[in-house]
Amino acid sequence: PYDRERALAAVSADADDFVAVVRQRLVDLGAAGARPPLVTVAYDTELFGHWWHEGPEFLEAVLRGLPAAGVQLRTLRGAVESGHVAGSVELGPGSWGSGKDWRVWDGAAVADLVTTNGQVSKRLLDVVDSQLGRGRPAAAGRRDDLDQLARDALLTLSSDWAFMVSKDSAAGYARERVAAHETAFSALARAIDEGRGMAVAPGQRTIDGPFGHLDARALRRD
Repeated sequence: PYDRERALAAVSADADDFVAVVRQRLVDLGAAGARPPLVTVAYDTELFGHWWHEGPEFLEAVLRGLPAAGVQLRTLRGAVESGHVAGSVELGPGSWGSGKDWRVWDGAAVADLVTTNGQVSKRLLDVVDSQLGRGRPAAAGRRDDLDQLARDALLTLSSDWAFMVSKDSAAGYARERVAAHETAFSALARAIDEGRGMAVAPGQRTIDGPFGHLDARALRRD
């Protein structure tokens, strides 16, 4: 059973511990070198409040606790401007996935999805170019059918599907979603080619209408 009070008590204790560890790390680094010490903390913030329900409360406690402990907070830009960072490092390709490479999203288990993704990406760009004119100035107004085509493409291309298949976590559901979104995408692409896109798009947007700001004109190949 979820006990909110006990969860928040754990958040407070965890935040206090985190602040103490960061402060001590800075003290140790300061004693070992001439340059002002810097600790970088990076989070996959979509998980806060999602997989970790009290994540936002933890962040609030940490962001209040660090200054109280004498630790200055900086953005990455602020760290550079304050002289905490010198030079740069060239990082090789990698990911947060298994093996730190691309196997989760481009491995043998999802080879068919990778093929589908490539076909959908190319088809999207081809349709946009043919409708708006490659290399010409963008049309004055947005096209609802092209915007919906881009939505359907993005839903097909979602990296979550390959992740779920590679990890065998509701893999069947993931494949069903890919098939459904690809079917909708292809149907709308054909309708646009035939001049029926504006009639078909509203119905598909009723089913899948995220990314309201998405403007297909930005996808033209220059």
